[in-house]
Amino acid sequence: MNEFEFIETLKKIPLNNSIELGIGDDCAVIQNKLICSDTLVENIHFKLDYFTIEQAIQKSIIVNLSDILAMNGIPEYYLMNLTVPKKRKDLNNISKAIEEINKKYKIDLIGGDTTSSENLWVISVTMIGKSEKPVFRKGAKTDDYIYCGGFPGYSSFALNCLLNNIKNYEKYNKYHFLPEINFDYLKLFNEININAMIDISDGVLNDLRHILKSSNKGAVINKNIFKEKNKEFFDNCNLLNINPFELILNGGEDFIPLFVSNENPEIVQKIADKFKLEIICIGKITESNNIVDENANILTPNGFIHF
Repeated sequence: MNEFEFIETLKKIPLNNSIELGIGDDCAVIQNKLICSDTLVENIHFKLDYFTIEQAIQKSIIVNLSDILAMNGIPEYYLMNLTVPKKRKDLNNISKAIEEINKKYKIDLIGGDTTSSENLWVISVTMIGKSEKPVFRKGAKTDDYIYCGGFPGYSSFALNCLLNNIKNYEKYNKYHFLPEINFDYLKLFNEININAMIDISDGVLNDLRHILKSSNKGAVINKNIFKEKNKEFFDNCNLLNINPFELILNGGEDFIPLFVSNENPEIVQKIADKFKLEIICIGKITESNNIVDENANILTPNGFIHF
């Protein structure tokens, strides 16, 4: 039983209370409140060879912010559980790092728990936000357009360079260490019709598959659009003998919105330009149960799965 199969068993547990949405989306929805939770574990999600613990804690907050945005919501408060290794109590700058994120995104830390471990840092954040009109993973319709709120692949490119001690590409590091969650996308979402949305955390194909499974649909992806949008990224990948499409489609940890809409790409692009937002139309929703490229080759999700 893998990670996603295990989650399916949890979704079958009967509910004892009336809620709008429970397990199975980026956030649970209770009335107009959004609730999500994520955990970062040392040596799984980050290594202190190239991360500082302050950066890891900031990122643990940011990944939850991404979930709130993916539900068309605004973040408000969060709880943090912090497990500190007994032999590495380097805590002096953590409160300052948390304060920086709180100020930037206008959110508040309201509680949590602190514990110890023998060797590893573990950071768990539960975020609470709100939305008057939450958008779910289900709802994609045939012939809807598929949009990315940014260019995927930068984070996994940076990680590849960090793990292999490759220099001269440090400009990509910010996309892995401290991705920017741009809530100005809510302005775009307010002006167009969105049928389904998720954030890209496990890779474009893996996360798109969640939308497709919830909506009982398939998709065709135009791989060529990525090279048209960013030839430099492809050149950098080729110089390092890296398959750019593996990073773009399966890399993950981009933390940008992936959404589907029946709105014409020209209209969406015009509105995005008005708000100075990056948008890429990467394909369309189909009746098929498969994800294929423009040449009808099946694209198999190969993103990160914990178990």
